[in-house]
Amino acid sequence: MEINGIARNIEETSEDGSLVIIRYSINSLEALKEAQKIDEQSALLIDSLSFSDAAQLVQAEPQFMNALNRPSKLAIHPGGWQSWSAGWELVGNESLPRKVHVVPELLKFTNRDGDNPGKGEILGHFIIYIRSGNTYLCFASKEGGELPPITYRIDRKGSRIAIEAFARGKHWQAGDTVAEIRVFLAKNYFQLKDTLRTLYKNEENFANLSFLRWGSGKQRLAKNPATGNTSPWIAKTDMPGGFESWYNHYTDINEKLILEDLESLGNTDNLIKLQFIDKNRPTVFQIDDGWEKAVGHWEIDTNRFPNGLKPIAEAIEAKGYIPGLWLAPFLVTRKSPVFTEHPDWVLKDEQGELVVAGYNDLWDKQFYCLDLSLPAVKDYLDGIIDRAINEWGYRYLKLDFLYAGLMHGAFSQGGAAYEHYDAACRILTARQTTKSGLPVAYLGCGVPFGPSYKYFPLSRIGADTKEQWDWFKVRLVGHVGRPAAYVSLHDTIGRAYLDNTLFVNDPDVVFLRTHNCKLTEQEKEVVALANFMLASQIMFSDDPSQLSEADIALTKRISKLYDELAEDEYGVVRIARDVFHVFSRSGAVQALINLSDRNARITQTQAPALFESIERGHPLINHTKGLGKTSAVFERHSITIYRK
Repeated sequence: MEINGIARNIEETSEDGSLVIIRYSINSLEALKEAQKIDEQSALLIDSLSFSDAAQLVQAEPQFMNALNRPSKLAIHPGGWQSWSAGWELVGNESLPRKVHVVPELLKFTNRDGDNPGKGEILGHFIIYIRSGNTYLCFASKEGGELPPITYRIDRKGSRIAIEAFARGKHWQAGDTVAEIRVFLAKNYFQLKDTLRTLYKNEENFANLSFLRWGSGKQRLAKNPATGNTSPWIAKTDMPGGFESWYNHYTDINEKLILEDLESLGNTDNLIKLQFIDKNRPTVFQIDDGWEKAVGHWEIDTNRFPNGLKPIAEAIEAKGYIPGLWLAPFLVTRKSPVFTEHPDWVLKDEQGELVVAGYNDLWDKQFYCLDLSLPAVKDYLDGIIDRAINEWGYRYLKLDFLYAGLMHGAFSQGGAAYEHYDAACRILTARQTTKSGLPVAYLGCGVPFGPSYKYFPLSRIGADTKEQWDWFKVRLVGHVGRPAAYVSLHDTIGRAYLDNTLFVNDPDVVFLRTHNCKLTEQEKEVVALANFMLASQIMFSDDPSQLSEADIALTKRISKLYDELAEDEYGVVRIARDVFHVFSRSGAVQALINLSDRNARITQTQAPALFESIERGHPLINHTKGLGKTSAVFERHSITIYRK
């Protein structure tokens, strides 16, 4: 089959036929050029498959084939373009807003540049799946380097998937590979994870993070119950974690506040002390946004930090912690000297207009991105990272708003955005050690998943959290990536299948404080425990010196639960709107997360293993309101956990 001069070739299959590799290559350069002339503003269509066509390729069983004929019953996970894109399953007629009202630039935080979903369409990226019951039909593209990002345009009613390559500006040659997509069937959640882990082979990049983990990244062997095969995963006792300044102080930081937090972190029974410091585990202490003169002007604000950042890094190291620092290297605002002194460095479109990368009222409203094709910009990026690491002494760099590096524009050196992004990421992450030999790690945030997983194995996989359940004003404007505990939890749950497969998932911070926090105790529990069970980094922003006796009591209870849950790996499946069944690979632990605003009644047929555990096991944390023979009611905004 050929579309727009691009041929589809089935290249490999697994022994049982449940996995195929489809390679798309240019067969007719003339037809490709004609297609690009007709619609040069959109992604390049390379294939169109019905759900049934895809399922037949991987020899799906008749029961699953029949389920595909009832699209309203299917769960579709669109993967998501980047950290802040919606990361959860859509069932029935559920969809994502196509517009953001009042502040349209917020759409840039969640949608790929140029995304334009039609009515009734779902746009997916990188890795997507269609689920019926416990069976997953997964599409997983190989991206990064020479291969462009892939978009899946999913027509749910028509049961069809159009596959597009985001490669505007790329100069193709006859015979070039445009895309490589693995299509496979998984018969349960852990087989989905194990297959992705095998396909993407990111363990070597995980190893670069070993200094952040207690056991130097020691791996456990997990058995796949469907195949009997074993595959490695990182134990919960080896999760990285620590303190960061953002979710208490936000941009209102200074030298005095940071040093006070540093001093008090080891002096109170906060979660990081109990789980990391007291156990001699590596502990990160990260300074977030607010230290710089302006976004895009990465000089120290000496009004706030009169002694600079180096003495603080030295103080962090003296405590035995790992110094961390926030940067957004691809961004520039009008307040930055770069904007006025190097206007040619700022990316523009084909009409010469500035490419807007987003909006942030804490900064200078609209902000812009750099033209990553320019050698001078690459030198500038290299200098920023070298200064942070080798001059100031920071070894854990949180690199934020990375999606801006994939904005399309009229690049000075030509080419496609993904080519320049790849080169820039190589520069940003080139230093694996300081000049003195100490190890360095990078946390990707606002990061496009497909082009980035090799460079940023430690990445945020969801929207920013917040010290309140939801941010209703921002919800009303249609922003699906809004900072909120509710949204962040959805992403943590929805992207748990990426954890320790492609990424060491960073779910953002937990909250256990009363001061400056609107979350209830139950909401704090569900954030803390979902982050621990379904992701792989624990970060914390509470002021350690302001924790009350009740806060400390809650902290000790959560810490004890962490210890009890540490020796297993966890999966999750949605069983109702905002309601999720969590289960361990061993089967010993069963849990129910209810994110809805109402109590949830769940029947035994929806989660039989959970009800067996309720009947025969004991609760580790219990928020059931009523328990019958065949159903149970679970409280709103809660997590309930049973062990057999």
